[in-house]
Amino acid sequence: MNQRIFTGLLVLAAVVASVAYIWQPWSAGTEGSLKLGLDLQGGLRVVLQSEIDEPDPQDLQTARNIVENRINEFGVSEPLIQTSGGNRIVVELPGLTTEDQDRALELIGQQAILEFALVRPQSEGLATSQMTREDLEDVAFTGEIIRTASADFERVGTTSLGPAVFFEILPAFTRDFGDFTGSNTGRRMAIVLDGRIITAPTLQSRISDQGQITGITSLEEATDIALVLRSGSLPINLTVQEVRAIGPTLGADSIDAGRVAAIVGAVAVALAVLLIYGPLFGGVLAVGVIIAMTFVFGILAGLGAALTLPGLAGLVLTIGAAVDGNVISFERIKEELVDGRGIRLAMKQGFANSLSAILDANATTLLAAATLYQYTSGPVRGFAITLAIGIVAAVVVNTIVVPWLLDVLTLRIKRHRIPPLFGIRTIRFRFVERAGTVLIASGVLFAGAIGVVAIKGLSFSTDFTGGTSILLQQDNDFDVSAVRGAIDTLNYDGVNGESATVVPVIDDTIDGSLVSVRVGLTENEEVASSFPSDLASALDANLLQSDFVGPAVGADLRQSAITAVAVALALILLYVGWRFWPTWIVAISAIAAAVHDVGITLGLIDLLGAEFSIPVLAAMLFVVGYSLNDSIVIADRIRENLKRTRDRTYTQTVNLSVNQTLSRTFITSGTTLLPVLALLLFGGSVLRDFSLTLLIGIGIGTYSSVFILAPSIVWFHRQRAKRRPAA
Repeated sequence: MNQRIFTGLLVLAAVVASVAYIWQPWSAGTEGSLKLGLDLQGGLRVVLQSEIDEPDPQDLQTARNIVENRINEFGVSEPLIQTSGGNRIVVELPGLTTEDQDRALELIGQQAILEFALVRPQSEGLATSQMTREDLEDVAFTGEIIRTASADFERVGTTSLGPAVFFEILPAFTRDFGDFTGSNTGRRMAIVLDGRIITAPTLQSRISDQGQITGITSLEEATDIALVLRSGSLPINLTVQEVRAIGPTLGADSIDAGRVAAIVGAVAVALAVLLIYGPLFGGVLAVGVIIAMTFVFGILAGLGAALTLPGLAGLVLTIGAAVDGNVISFERIKEELVDGRGIRLAMKQGFANSLSAILDANATTLLAAATLYQYTSGPVRGFAITLAIGIVAAVVVNTIVVPWLLDVLTLRIKRHRIPPLFGIRTIRFRFVERAGTVLIASGVLFAGAIGVVAIKGLSFSTDFTGGTSILLQQDNDFDVSAVRGAIDTLNYDGVNGESATVVPVIDDTIDGSLVSVRVGLTENEEVASSFPSDLASALDANLLQSDFVGPAVGADLRQSAITAVAVALALILLYVGWRFWPTWIVAISAIAAAVHDVGITLGLIDLLGAEFSIPVLAAMLFVVGYSLNDSIVIADRIRENLKRTRDRTYTQTVNLSVNQTLSRTFITSGTTLLPVLALLLFGGSVLRDFSLTLLIGIGIGTYSSVFILAPSIVWFHRQRAKRRPAA
C-alpha cells in the first residue's frame, strides 16, 4: 500500500467517523447529537456560594446533592449541578421558560429549614401576617421529623378551602410530636420556613403521624414547599452570587442569527478563494474548509461538548484559520509556479516550505485558546473549546487533507493554468525605508487610544462590575423615561430609575424593540431573583435575558481576566522566543506589535461605545493571537531568507520578506474579515461588540505586521550591531 492510498484511507476514516458522531445512528434519542449551550437553547445558570469561606467538603457535597434532588423533582432535562472552588455550587438548567426560571431560582438556593414553635400567650390574638419571631416560643421541632410531603387542596367534603402541604412524620418522632401537640391543645402553633411564618393554626387535637400546612396562596407555592421539605434542608447557608437567565426566544433567535452568519461567511469565503485561486486550488480549499467544519462538529459531538453562542463565533473564525494555512501554502506554490516549475514539483516545495509557518502561526492562537479555557467559564469557555478544536482541525486539513486532494487531482495534469490573481508577481515596496512617518503616526494613534481609555474609561459589563443586567423586548418602542419610572414604581431597596443605565438596543434579528437595563450591586437579594421578571411585567414586555453577578464572582472574573491576559502573553512570548532563538528580537518585535494592536483596538471600541465583557476579552486575546500569527509568518520568511540570501543587506532581506508575504497577509485578512463581517451584520446584538472588536483588531493587526514588525526588527538589529564594537 503506497502512501497516497494510506493517506486517503485515513482521511476517509476521519470523515466517516465525524459524520457518524454527528449523526449517531446508535443513539435511541430523538434529540440532536450536538448539545447546545444555555445561551442558544435558553435556560438558567446559577452560582451559589457558601457564607463560610471554607465549608466542610462533606457539607458542600451534601448541599450539592440536595440541590440536585430538588432539580430532579422539578423535572429539568439534563441539568448540570457541580461543586466549584471549594465553596460554590454551579447549577445549569437548560430549556426553561422564563416563568420556570423564576421558580427554579427560588427553589434551588432555599435553605428549607422548617420549624414548629408555639405562639406566646400574649400574641395569640395576632394575625399570622402580623407575627414575628419575637411572638414565638423556642423551637420545639424542626424539619428533620418530616418523612414526606405533598401538595394538594384542603377540602371539607366537596368544598375546597385552598392549597395546603400535607406531611407525614417519621415513626421515630410520632410519639414525641403527639405528646407535644396533645399537651398544648387549644394553643396556636406556628409553622416557620426559612424564618417566614407560613401559618399559625390552633391545635384542635393530638397530632402524631401526619399534619398539614395551610395559609399558602397558590398550589404552585405549596408544590415548591413540599418539594424542599422532601429533599431536606441545606447543611450550609448559600447565597446567590451569579445568575444568568436566557429566555428560549432569545436562544432560538441566536441560533438563527449564528446560522445565517456562518452560512453567509462561508459562502463569501468560498467565492473569494475561487476567484483568487481558480477552480482547482480554490475548489480544493473550499472542500478543505467543509471537511474542517465536519471534523469540528464531529469532535464536539463525540466529546459531548455544548455549542455556545461564542462557540458559533469560534466556528466562523475556524473558517478563517482553515483558509489561512492553505493561503500560506498556496502563496509558496505560486512562487514556485511563477519561477517555471511544474505543478507537482511546485506543490511539493510549497507545502514543505510552508509547514513551519503554519504550525508556528496556529500555535499562538492555540495558546490563547488554552488560556481562555483555563481562566474563564460559561459560554466563553465554549468559545475556547470550539476555537481550539477548530485550530487543530484546520492544521490537519492544511497539512494532510488538502495536499492529498491536490496530489490526487493533479496526477494527470502536466501544466496548470495560473489564475490572473494567482499569478501576480511579488510587489517590490520598500517598507522599512518609508516606515518612519508611519511609525510616528502609529505612535500618535496608540497614545491617543490609550488616552481615550485613561480619560473616558472602558465601559465594563456586569461581568466585571457586578450588578444586574436585563434585556427586554416588546412590540412598541420603549420610552426610556417610562422604563425609569417603572423601576421606581417597583420600589426595590437600593434600586432607582435615576441611577439605572437604560439603553435602547438595535437588533434586526429580533422582532420588536429592545432595551437594556443595568443596575448596580445592592444588598437586596430580591434584585437577583425577582426584579427582572417584575420589571418585565410592569412594562408589559418579554424578558429575553437577565444576568446577575455578585461581588465575589465579579472580583473573581476581574482577577481571571488579568491572569488570562498575562499568562497568554507570557506563553506566547516564550513560544515565539524559543522558536526563533537566537534571533530573540523577532519575539520582542512581535509582542510590541501585538501591544500596539491591543491598545488601538481598546481605544477604538471605547470610542464606539462597545461594552467590555468576557466575550470581548476573548476577542481581544484572539486579536493577540492573530496579530502574532501574521508576525510569525513574516518572521519565518525573514529567518529563511537570511539563511538563503547572502548578497543583500539585513534591511533589504526584511523588505524582501515582507513583500513576499504581502499577498498572503492581505488574502488571509480579507478571508478572515469576511466571516467576521457576517457576524457583525447578521449575528445580532449579543455578538455585536465581540464582532466589532475582532473586525478592528484584525484590521489593525494586518497593518502592524507590515508597518510595525519589520521596522522594529531592523531597529533592534541596528542597535545590537552598534553595541558589538564597544563590547
